[in-house]
Amino acid sequence: MLGNLKAIYNYRRTLRYLLKKQGPVGLFKFLYIKSFIMAGGEGTSNFLGKYLVEPWFKLFPRFAVNNFVPMPSTFEIEVSNKCNKKCVICEHTYWKEPSRDVTFEEFKELVDQFPNLKWVNLTGEGDAFLNPDYIKMIAYLKKKHKLPIYLVESFDLLNKETSKKVIKLGVDGIWVSWDSSNKKTYEKIKRGCKWDRSLKNLKDLIELKKEMKSPIPELCFRFIVTKLNVHEMPDFIDFIAGLGDRESLGDGYRVEFAGLLCFKEVEHLYVDKIPDEIRNEVLKRAEKHGIRVAFAHSSKEELPPLHECRAWAEPYIMMGGYVMPCCAVLMSNKRDFLRKYAFGNIYETPFKKIWNSKRYRKFREMITLKNKKVPILCEGCRAYNTTVREKKYGVAEKI
Repeated sequence: MLGNLKAIYNYRRTLRYLLKKQGPVGLFKFLYIKSFIMAGGEGTSNFLGKYLVEPWFKLFPRFAVNNFVPMPSTFEIEVSNKCNKKCVICEHTYWKEPSRDVTFEEFKELVDQFPNLKWVNLTGEGDAFLNPDYIKMIAYLKKKHKLPIYLVESFDLLNKETSKKVIKLGVDGIWVSWDSSNKKTYEKIKRGCKWDRSLKNLKDLIELKKEMKSPIPELCFRFIVTKLNVHEMPDFIDFIAGLGDRESLGDGYRVEFAGLLCFKEVEHLYVDKIPDEIRNEVLKRAEKHGIRVAFAHSSKEELPPLHECRAWAEPYIMMGGYVMPCCAVLMSNKRDFLRKYAFGNIYETPFKKIWNSKRYRKFREMITLKNKKVPILCEGCRAYNTTVREKKYGVAEKI
């Protein structure tokens, strides 16, 4: 508990800045996502929620049955599935599906259905900066809803001019997708991205933050572990240390090593377990540089059981308005399957009605109980262990 309070205290520079620039509401919502959001989206931390909110989740099955479930305060939306790259680990490289953007009007219609928003992640299986309305969407969330905004970005298209807009709008954080410590491996994995261009764009944003005296956006770095780069993990810590420290990268900057979300076309790249010597060296160098490090679903053996899942509290709106239970079902290269088993379409049915539907209520109840079948959308989840329940109770093909 004391450690978590200290983590919030470390944000004091950012908190002062937010109070000055975004007022009490903006400050409150930032503190809220750092303290109480449990689903684990980018930028959320759950510093206090595990003590004050977690107990209520254990009672959730009873609430679900009786329909006493509030509308979610967080969600993710796929704003574009266009991409000009062919990254070897991304499902977009292997699918055959028409590409399009969410329009600004569609975006407003969707967002305004959530009356108590605290956090939104603008994401998708594409490059969001290819959507001409992307900056306009960010501005809408900031100005109307005063939301903390975190982006996931490769910095391939985020040039200096756009970075200025991002900083002025008050984007709170960027999760930087960067899967190597060197140019050769980087361009082998992220085909179409150019190391020199992306690195310049990244350094330009860091420099602009200094010039504009802004502690935000804080920068967090996500490294997807594969057989192509697992040996580079310790060197990646040194690479990040060379970009700057907490003062320049942000009060909550960190490095996350995430396991590959595996599907048929990338199975040959999957690393089942990070070798102990590599993990230990990562931790050693992280301590040397004072960098926070996390490992996310990096081993099947370490996945928590399904009944501990909190991701259901953060729905994902797939391109076309299809409502998914969370983002973990994405990156599976089975888009037709996801549309078939979606809980509904937000452009055809109000989200509140979808959220309170019999199937969605049954789904949430089933997730949180140990002795139930596994919902079909959760079968083989890459974030939680469903194997035991699948073998013992089976899969619920209609839930």
